[in-house]
Amino acid sequence: MNVKILSAAALGAVISISSLSSTHAAVLHKEDTAKVQTQQQASITLSKAKTIALHNCNGAVQSAQMKKVNGVYVYVIKVLGEDGKVHTFNVNCSNGKVVKHHVDNKQAAVTKAKAQSIALNKCKGTVKSSALKKENGIYVYIIKITASNHTVQTIKVNAENGSICS
Repeated sequence: MNVKILSAAALGAVISISSLSSTHAAVLHKEDTAKVQTQQQASITLSKAKTIALHNCNGAVQSAQMKKVNGVYVYVIKVLGEDGKVHTFNVNCSNGKVVKHHVDNKQAAVTKAKAQSIALNKCKGTVKSSALKKENGIYVYIIKITASNHTVQTIKVNAENGSICS
């Protein structure tokens, strides 16, 4: 008799677990379907949203994702600006308009001007170009300098601490 009771309890546990798994799978499928439908409703791509954010703030994109904010789907784009601050843009997924632009007040990185100064201390000359890029997981300014001997030197400055990268 104890065996029958134990078997019935075990069978009940298996049925409960399998129904929970089915329910969980249905919820996950519903979430995945909602994401696909949302992405299909977006009139602009994530790539275009990044371009819009970078048009408003020179720098490098740190992260980008789609979110629903106040009932509207937006791309939330974080940009490490050349001013050394983190800029957060909410770009409307339907029309590509920037609906919010927030600037972190704390200095997150070395500014472009400071990076150029550091590079010019390493190599005397004139700055030809500079750009903020992510390389090997860190943000660096790639600065091209026309040296006094008319050669072009490339100096990389760590955007976080101002050190020269090799």
